[in-house]
Amino acid sequence: MIAQSEAGKTLNFHRDVAAAVLALSLFFGGNARADWVTAAKSSARLIDGGATEGDRYAGVELRLDGSAVTYWRDAGEAGAPPTFDFAGSENVQQAKVLYPQPQIIDEGGIQAFGYRHGVIFPVRVTPADRKKPVLLALTVDYAVCEAICLSNRATLRIVLPPQADPVESGSPFAEALKQVPKNLVAAQAKSLAAIAPLEPAGGKAQWRLKILAPGASGVFIEAPKGFYVETRPGGAGDWLLTMVEHPPAKSLPEAPLRVTLSGAAPAEFDLPLPPAPEPSKRFQ
Repeated sequence: MIAQSEAGKTLNFHRDVAAAVLALSLFFGGNARADWVTAAKSSARLIDGGATEGDRYAGVELRLDGSAVTYWRDAGEAGAPPTFDFAGSENVQQAKVLYPQPQIIDEGGIQAFGYRHGVIFPVRVTPADRKKPVLLALTVDYAVCEAICLSNRATLRIVLPPQADPVESGSPFAEALKQVPKNLVAAQAKSLAAIAPLEPAGGKAQWRLKILAPGASGVFIEAPKGFYVETRPGGAGDWLLTMVEHPPAKSLPEAPLRVTLSGAAPAEFDLPLPPAPEPSKRFQ
């Protein structure tokens, strides 16, 4: 019995040592693995974003060559949005990717939504155990377009220590975090935007969206799956929304549109879409 007990202690000791060696190798070797991973017309890496307001952050940084662009979560009329897969991460309860406000990119008369030169996507990381390091493993697929469009994939990893430094003020990551639109509730959204139906044009339903937010420079509309709403500036804070695509059985989505306002104080909110008048009825 004594021999078995001692053998068990020895086995447990070796397991503990192995676990400690693994943890140390991840801790000290993790940041070294956050080097740039090169792909066509671009490079990608994970960075430690630090902590703010009780939240732990990492960042997915993409660096683009020349005049190449990559895309927002809704690419618009061209391109493809990035996808993020955190399978293989350790001590991660949730990893939520945040999207900085995009730019409107004209690609030969086609509107795309995305980023030039580069972008940092902040990732809000919730550890399963806040007292232990986090191994963040990521496979990111993203499109890069210049003269032609290319599909890139990068496999990245980084170790985030449990004790994080505050987000460094003025750092590229801090600036990226500022560019993430603030999520507004319905009551707040009413003071920023008003929408009214217009007479259909070319058999397509239309609306006038008036932006009341000072300093808003762009409007990005995300419609529910199966619907596509084209957005064009109309001047003086007005934007023309046109229902370009919809399912055969439904002309209007039941869920609201998701509106993102770009500018000095980016914001996003849900906006119900009012019914458009029938083509035979005159718009008042």
